[in-house]
Amino acid sequence: MGFIGTGSMGSMLIESFLRSQSPDLSIVACNRSAAKIQAITARFPSVEVKSTPCEVAQSCDLLFLCVKPGDAIPVLQQIRPVLQTEQYLVSITSALSVKDLEAYVPSRVVKIIPSITQMVSSGVILTMYGSRLSERDCIEIGQWLTLIGKPYRIDEKDTRICADLASCGPAFLSFLLREFAIAAVRQGGISEEMAKGLIMEMVHGLGKLFIDGEFTFEDVIQRVSVPGGITEVGLQTLEPLVDGIFDRLLTTTRNHKHHASPSDERTKQ
Repeated sequence: MGFIGTGSMGSMLIESFLRSQSPDLSIVACNRSAAKIQAITARFPSVEVKSTPCEVAQSCDLLFLCVKPGDAIPVLQQIRPVLQTEQYLVSITSALSVKDLEAYVPSRVVKIIPSITQMVSSGVILTMYGSRLSERDCIEIGQWLTLIGKPYRIDEKDTRICADLASCGPAFLSFLLREFAIAAVRQGGISEEMAKGLIMEMVHGLGKLFIDGEFTFEDVIQRVSVPGGITEVGLQTLEPLVDGIFDRLLTTTRNHKHHASPSDERTKQ
């Protein structure tokens, strides 16, 4: 398994895969920043350092492209001569579509949108497969990704809305939970440490109810909210406050043009 780029997401993926302790896994990596690659090898001496992207590409079967969007095309042009048709190229760069990637390389292309939750081998990895992969190829990639999370196959046209839920969602919910804790400190006089600790443990238990207990959102609301009780009154207070708030959030993220893909640029020209 090779990694070109060991920044925030690249290093997170490397760490997550190594923590899975798969006996079949070996990792090679490169980064133009010596400090970043040294930070990885200091923690994980088993990672083999290569000097160039081409060296990484030549020494792995499964190659992860984890560079900034603006660097992606130059790197692809650099490694294209050494890539093989049987290799897998997995890109985490949202600015490049699967079709764009296939236009640059001969390899079997996969695009993923990871999440911070992969740091604890959990959460969803949004996954899109190129036209050169067979169903068996997709299963093989899925087995590797299962080491660090739950691969969830999506249509590329749904990337933005799915990423808002699975990848941006942890930040959105953490923001709301932080505000909940701060309000408890103001209103109840408890310490911030206590408020945040109670909420974190609550969220941990709630997640287990959803995953292990197979509860739905509606199940939890119904079981906790007793008619005429405190929870019901609280929900009645929340309802008008949140009405439309997530529609506005999703509209904002959908309309935010952070990076245009090459296909978009060609269209404009």
